[in-house]
Amino acid sequence: MDGANPHPRVERLSRGFSWVTLVVDDVIVRVAPSGGSLDPYDPEVEAASLRRVEGIVPAPCVLAVQPSPDNPIGRPFGVHTRMPGKVLRLGNVTEHRSEYTAAAAQALGQLHKLTAPITVAEAYDAELDQTEAVYRRAAPDRHPEFEAALKWLTANRPDCDDPAVWCHGDFRFSNFSWSGPGQLGGILDWERSWPGDPMCDVAFTQRFSGWCAIEDSTDYGHHLDQERLAYAARFERVRSFTASMRAIRAWLDGRSHDPRLLTIGRRGEEAMQTELAWAAG
Repeated sequence: MDGANPHPRVERLSRGFSWVTLVVDDVIVRVAPSGGSLDPYDPEVEAASLRRVEGIVPAPCVLAVQPSPDNPIGRPFGVHTRMPGKVLRLGNVTEHRSEYTAAAAQALGQLHKLTAPITVAEAYDAELDQTEAVYRRAAPDRHPEFEAALKWLTANRPDCDDPAVWCHGDFRFSNFSWSGPGQLGGILDWERSWPGDPMCDVAFTQRFSGWCAIEDSTDYGHHLDQERLAYAARFERVRSFTASMRAIRAWLDGRSHDPRLLTIGRRGEEAMQTELAWAAG
């Protein structure tokens, strides 16, 4: 290859605290860290979600998956297509906000047409069991307020036999790429996708997506069940705290020395008592 550069262009993206995300020439390589806030890491899980939503919403396509650390990188990784546009910060967008919000709501509404073969109630039961298992494995110390919240969620779980839908699990503005005002280039970071209550994704936007939250059905296109939405908001708060627990555990176990994990863990620990006060009430 006369005159060609034999070395690929590699850039590490600073976005996110979970995977090590690299741009290698024109593809995205997502490398599992040795320890982090989403332990255990399995690139096949995210790949399955991406294949499931292909053609339904704008999302990366899976090019390759290496689930074993037995490779030149030394860690499991996935290779995806790069989505058009760029990731924006909420505070840097001062114009056309309604266009961005409408596009995000429409995309989530489209995703939530994809049903799963279980009911909403069954999905909650499975995810609550999984959340408790993560807590038992990752928590450096017991957290009575967290256990009380889990008990409350189990006792008050919606008895809903509607079909579960495929939820993104992390649907917020910082996980979207934009080609222009209101032009959604892609939805990123599918590692927390799960079959669940669509109200969980809606509640997640209201907590973590600032002015880009979904507040009504206008663009979303589905009914907002306010009672389930209130439950989902509490459910998402509890589920989010497992990330801080896993971050601290990875640091304590010596699998990672990234100081950001301690920051994530400290913030989670400080917030937990006040955030979960409703469980005691």
